Parts: sequence; C-alpha cells; structure tokens
Amino acid sequence: MDTFKPDNSALHEFQGKLGYFFRDGGLLNTALCHASYAYENGLPYSNERLEFLGDAVLGMVTAHALYEAYPDAAEGELSRLRVRFVSASALSRWADDLELRRVLLKGKSLKSGASSSVLADGVEAVIGAIYLDGGLEAVCLVVRRYLFGAEADADAEKIADAKTTLQILAQADKKALPRYETVSMTGPSHAPRFEVRVHLDGRFWIGEGASRKAAEIDAAESALNDLGSAQ
Repeated sequence: MDTFKPDNSALHEFQGKLGYFFRDGGLLNTALCHASYAYENGLPYSNERLEFLGDAVLGMVTAHALYEAYPDAAEGELSRLRVRFVSASALSRWADDLELRRVLLKGKSLKSGASSSVLADGVEAVIGAIYLDGGLEAVCLVVRRYLFGAEADADAEKIADAKTTLQILAQADKKALPRYETVSMTGPSHAPRFEVRVHLDGRFWIGEGASRKAAEIDAAESALNDLGSAQ
C-alpha cells in the first residue's frame, strides 16, 4: 500500500541491492520520503532537496565515469551515453532493479502509486543522501556498479582492500593523503593501458591497468606491499 513504512529488513535489503549501507539512517529515511507523504503526515521535510543535490552529483559522476571508460569517444557520443543512463526512464528502471517501490514512502494522493518520474526522483534523492553520508567516493562506487555491473563490484572490493587501506595507513601515521598521478595511456582505443603513480610521504609507486581506476589500485597494492601492510 502507498503509505507502507519500510521495516528494518526491507531497508537492509534495499541497501544491499544499492551496494551502500548508510551510517546516518536519517538521511536514508529523508531520501525515501516523497513530498506527498510528508504533506499528508505533517512532516517538515521531504526528499526534494536531496533530489536536487543528487541530480547534480549523479550527472557529474556519470560523466566522469564515462569519460574514463571511453577515452576516444567524442563529446556527442559521451553526451548520448550519459542521457542513456541518467534519463528519467533509465533511472526508473534502476529503481525497479533496486525494488525502490518497497521502501519509498508515498502519500495516498498518489492513487496510481509511484510513477516512473517519482521513482527516478527517488533514485536521485538516494544519490544525494549517499553523497552527504559517504562523500564522492561512495557515490562513485554506487554509480559505477550501476553503469558497469559486476566489473564495478570487483573494482569496489579491491578499492576497499588497497586504496582505502593505504589512505588509512597514511592517516594513522599523520602523513599527507596518497596522491594519484596518471603518467601515461598507451595502446589502441579498444584495449588501453594506463600507468599511474601514487605519491606518499616523498615516495612513489607505479601501477598499471586497463583503466585509470585499475592502475590506481595496482599502485596502491604496490605501495602496501612495499610498506609491509598488504592485507
């Protein structure tokens, strides 16, 4: 029913499908509160502000991911790809995959339930909430999972094991955070090869991969191995 309030198990399942678990549950609750529900229940908030923020963040992160994934694509092609992934119809399909209908709080005035546009707006609000809760890197991981599927899942796991571990190590030793520098990109457009350096405390390590992200992970792993902190 339209005014169903999701229980903890439903919210947990939704976050599992999303690939991100919130530290601040209040942000997630706000992201899932449609204006119709807020109005009918006298709530002083709805997901409209988060939708505004999420729309901007999603567009930027998607553009960046596509820019990296298709280094030889022209501006027009990149624009078409972005529209393919961030249009209302595309976001409503993502919402269906996430089963957003199960947890989105809607008012009784929405007699037909959640339309495609309401679902798309809900996805944008969730993205805005992720940005506030976990920052840009968290949004990047969720969006890459949406764009690239299982390949992005594998990247996310490696990032947590290497890049994040290296950052935590630097913070624990009160050092500046690791800085990644793209040195070169070689090879044909269908099989590029990236070389990246990670700089930390006056030293650097080199990594290689089929994407900048993969090369950064490789460089972080090299640094961890050298520093005796690989997991």
